[in-house]
Amino acid sequence: MTVELDAHGFPKTSGIFETIKTVHGKPIALGRHMRRALSSATELGIPMPGEEEIRNKLVQVLAENPYETGRLRICIYKNGFVITHHEYQENPNPARLTFYSQTVLGMQHKMFPYDFRFSILQIAQDEGFDDCILFNSQNYITESAVSNLLFMIKGEWVTPPITSGILPGVMRALAVEECGVKVRPIHISEVPDISSGFLLSSLRIAQHISHIGEMKLEMGEASRAIEAQIRASAQPVSVG
Repeated sequence: MTVELDAHGFPKTSGIFETIKTVHGKPIALGRHMRRALSSATELGIPMPGEEEIRNKLVQVLAENPYETGRLRICIYKNGFVITHHEYQENPNPARLTFYSQTVLGMQHKMFPYDFRFSILQIAQDEGFDDCILFNSQNYITESAVSNLLFMIKGEWVTPPITSGILPGVMRALAVEECGVKVRPIHISEVPDISSGFLLSSLRIAQHISHIGEMKLEMGEASRAIEAQIRASAQPVSVG
C-alpha cells in the first residue's frame, strides 16, 4: 500500500518518527532510537509494529537505497509505518545561531507533522543564520529548532534538562551518559558566559557553534576533545 507523503517526506497523518544517520548502510544508535520510539508509542497510544517486521523493512530499504552517508527516517502512525532512506550531505561548517523571538512549548516526543519546527528553522535561515535558540516561559534555554544544545559555561560542559522543555535526543543522551556532560537549567542571562557550544542531533552528531548572534564562540582543545568523545560514542552498527 502506497502512503502519500507531505513536502517534508512525512506521511499525511500524525504520528512519531525517528531520524537516524547511516554510514555505509549502517545506522547509528538504532537501538536507542527504537527504545525511544517504543516509549513514545506506548505513552501516546500508537500501535507499535513488531520488531522483526521493522527490522526486515529496514534491511530492504537500506539495500535498495545504498548511500555512503544517509538519512534514515522511520515514521510510525496509527495504521502502519513508513521507512525511507535518502542521501545525506554533511555540513562541515560551524553554525551561526540567533534567538527565536517567542517562547516555544517543548516536545517530549518526536512527532509529525513537523511543519512548525521547520518554519522556525526557516525564519532563522531567512535572517542569515543556520538555526536558532529557543527558550521557555521562564526564560530558560531549551533547544534549537531541530537540535539539542551543548554549551561550555565557566569551564563546564552543560546541557538543559528535559524538564526545561526539550526533546530527549539520542546524541544528547550519549553526551550525558558517556562523555561527562552535566545537566542543569541554563538561564538566558548566562549567554555571555558561554565560551563554546555544539548542536547535537542524530544527523549532525556534534556541530560546532561559531556564533550566537554577534558573539563569537571558541573552538579550542576542550571543544575538539568533547566532539571526539561524542563521535566515538556514536558508532554505526549493522542492522543484521
